[in-house]
Parts: sequence; structure tokens; C-alpha cells
Amino acid sequence: MPLKDYDKPAEIALIKACRMGGSLRISDVRPTEGTARNTIRAGLIRELLLGTEDCRPPTEGLYIRGAWIVEALNLMGEAVPVPLGLRNCALQRDVNLQNCTLPGLYLTDTQLPAMLAQGLRCSSSLHLTDKFEAAGPVDLNGAKIVGQLVCTDGKFLAEDVALRCNSITVGADMFLSDGFEARGEVKLIRAEIAGNLAMRGAKLAKGIVASGMRVRAGFNWRDVQGNGIAVDLMDAQVGTLYDPPGSWDPVKELHLSSFRYDRIESDMDVQERLNWLAKHDATVSRFTPAPYVQLANVLRRQGFAGEAAQVLIRREDKQRAAEWDAAVTGMDGTFQRELIASAHQYRPLLSLPFKWMFGYGHQPARVLPWIAIIWAVTFCFAEQTHRRGQFAPTSAVVLNSPEWLRSFPSTPLPADSPLWRAQLDAWVKTEPGRDYESFSAWLYALDLFIPLDALGQEKNWAPSASRGAWGEWGHRLRWLVQMAGWVITAMGAAVVTGLIGRRD
Repeated sequence: MPLKDYDKPAEIALIKACRMGGSLRISDVRPTEGTARNTIRAGLIRELLLGTEDCRPPTEGLYIRGAWIVEALNLMGEAVPVPLGLRNCALQRDVNLQNCTLPGLYLTDTQLPAMLAQGLRCSSSLHLTDKFEAAGPVDLNGAKIVGQLVCTDGKFLAEDVALRCNSITVGADMFLSDGFEARGEVKLIRAEIAGNLAMRGAKLAKGIVASGMRVRAGFNWRDVQGNGIAVDLMDAQVGTLYDPPGSWDPVKELHLSSFRYDRIESDMDVQERLNWLAKHDATVSRFTPAPYVQLANVLRRQGFAGEAAQVLIRREDKQRAAEWDAAVTGMDGTFQRELIASAHQYRPLLSLPFKWMFGYGHQPARVLPWIAIIWAVTFCFAEQTHRRGQFAPTSAVVLNSPEWLRSFPSTPLPADSPLWRAQLDAWVKTEPGRDYESFSAWLYALDLFIPLDALGQEKNWAPSASRGAWGEWGHRLRWLVQMAGWVITAMGAAVVTGLIGRRD
């Protein structure tokens, strides 16, 4: 359509502005109805962007403010040489930018029914900001945006899918924040974002599906508004996760399977972080260990070894609970399966001492209070037993050496026998006999627990069951402490060397 046929006052003004620089300001307020002064046909915008014989596209771009735009703006498949900016405008028909190429697109405080922009190529930035409003879906599937994608304070009101950005490529940051509102789902499946994805202050009615998404920098999830929304981050990968305490409270369904992140910047405590993982477990209705291992590895790399251990202990608890449930479910009445299932059913119970003493191998220091308790009980009991005279030495008769004993004849000697002199010489030449080892209750308790005869107390002293009740019970306690020492020492060595525990 020739330019001369665009004869509405606003159209004439736009043509004139295009020839003078490319900027037309009709109003600073978005119109609610069309008038002769503000109505522009979309075909004219297309002609001016692509250029005609008598009007080249403005070098700096075409910028329109306060227009009521009728008819459909169709730039499908076109290579637009200059940017397009619409501010305070109202479009009455859909915008079609499928497979279009243009330097930049800036829709600010602009209203439109829907925008179809699959395969869009934008060599700069795409802005849908400052009270931008789309009644229908905005489809950016497969779009490639070299600069930023900014949707701050934009309203996407489609009930099903409000913003579709599957397989999109953004060369800088993507902002769905600061007043961003979506009534339908926001889809970022397999999106590639070179910078940050900011969702600070976003208002979501349904949630976000971002499975397979890649964000090289940070994912900022804070102050998100919603009620019972769903977030799917399955197989997504981000650089740094920014999520302060309480940021996940609006989320009811959360998919974290294979969700990977390199760092966490958050003041969230470990219990809230575990609740975060529990939302995933409840969503998928089964236990999956990978999210726990991912979180623990990140915490450990950042120097939070204690918190990482708590995460892995929770994983072990859930793993054993899942094994228990699976075992109960597997009981189908046949004897063999019943036997196997029963064995697996009680397996988690057998691991409880391992949890209490070593934290499944993730907190070996847990055993130290147990060792202290066993030592203290043994010490007190041994001390009281010894005071009551119910401890007996286990060494031979003292002050008698084998040489001295061999010097005595089998029959008594007369007082004037010359052998007395030989006996005296033998006594002088022999080593003195060994005395009893001094008894020490605390050394005895330690020697009893350590599975080595290192201190000599266990070898030389023992409670006597024939001397009273304290000796009898001390004799029984002796075997219990020795058994505990062997078990704890062996398990501790296995934990330290990595033979058991630590399935991360």
C-alpha cells in the first residue's frame, strides 16, 4: 500500500517523523480508544520499518508513543534493518514476528492481544516492560536474543501458557522480575541463558517449567509471589542459586531431579533446605537420592561440612525408609519372597546403631560421646568393685623367682646344713620377683575398651565372681565392654578408611 494512502492524521505525522529521525510522540498515556489523532494502521509501521522508495527506514529506529494501532503487525520472515520501539501503545491485533530478524524490540507500557515470535532473531535486546500487557500468549520458542530479555513489570495474562520460551537463547541476562506477572505457565524448557535469570518479585499463578534449562550465571529466586505454584527444574543447570529463607514457601510442587548448581548464595539453614528437598520427594511420590547428594556436595565445597553431613544422614534415613516400604510391598504370600522381604524389612532397624554412633559414616565424631559414656560407666563400676575388695590380681605369687624356688630341696634342711649357704648364694644371684601391677580404675576401664593389651590392667586384674555381687556383675560387664570395644573400633576403622558408610 503506497504511503500516500495512509492519510489519517496520526499516520501522516508518523511518516513525517520517520523522514526526520523516526520518533513520533502522540501521548504519554496509553489510549483506551482510537481517535483520528492517535490511530495508526499496522501496515504503515511495516512499510516504514522495511523501507519504501520514497522513505527509508530511520537509522536510529522507529519509535512511537501513545498510538492506537489497528490491524495486525505482521513481520513474519522479514529482515528488519532498524529497531522498533512502542511506548504507551495499544495494538488491536496479534503481532507476528515468526522467523523475523531485527536489531532490537522495545515494547514499553504497551498492550496487545498476543505475540507470535517463534524463531525470532534479535541482535540486541528484547524488552517487554513497564506495564506491558499481553492478553494472550507470548511465544518466543526458539528465539535467539543476543542481548537481554527484559520482562520487568510485564503482565502476561494467558490462562494456559502465558510466556513460552522453550529452546530460547539469551546472550545476556533474562529478567522475569520486579512486578512480572504470569497467569498461565512460564515455560523455559531447554532455554540457554548466558547471564542471569532473575525472578525476584515475580507473581506466578501456576508456576514455571524449566526442565533442561541452562543458566551460566545465577538463578535468582526470591520474593516470588504465588499460592501452591509448581516449579519444574528437572535436569536444569545453573551457576549460582540465590534463594533466601522463605523463598520456596509459595511452591507446592517442586521437581529437582538432576537439578545441578555450582554454588548457593543464601542464609537458609540446613533444616529449611531439607524441607526444600522434601517438597521434591512429595511431588514425585518417591525417594530420589540425587538431589540430596547434589546439595551435600555443594555445601561441602563451600566449607559447610557439618550441614553436608546432615543432608546425607537425612538421605540415608529416607533411603532405608524406602527400602522398608519396598520390602513390605514385596510380601506376596510365597514363603521365599516373604522371607527375603522380611529380611529387608528389618534391615533399616539394624542400621540404627550405625546411625547413632557414626551418622552412617558422615559424622564419625558422633561415637566420641558413646565412648566417653562406656568408659565412665566402666570406671565407676571398677572403682566401686575394687573398694569392696572384689578385684583380684591375676599374676603369680610375688617375690619368688624360678631360680629361688629351684634352690630349695624337696625336704626341709637341718639348721646346720651346708646347703643354706648355697641357697643364700642362689638368692643373691637371682632377679627379684615381680610385684603386683598397681590397680587403676580409669586405666582399667580404658584398657578393657581398647582391643589391645596396651596398659597391663586387663591382663593383671579381674573382678572375682566368688567374692561378691559386685565382682560377679563386674565379670559380666567386662565381656560387654570388650565386645563394645571390638565392634566400635572395627566400625570406626571401616568408616575412616571408607569401607562402609558414605554412599555419596
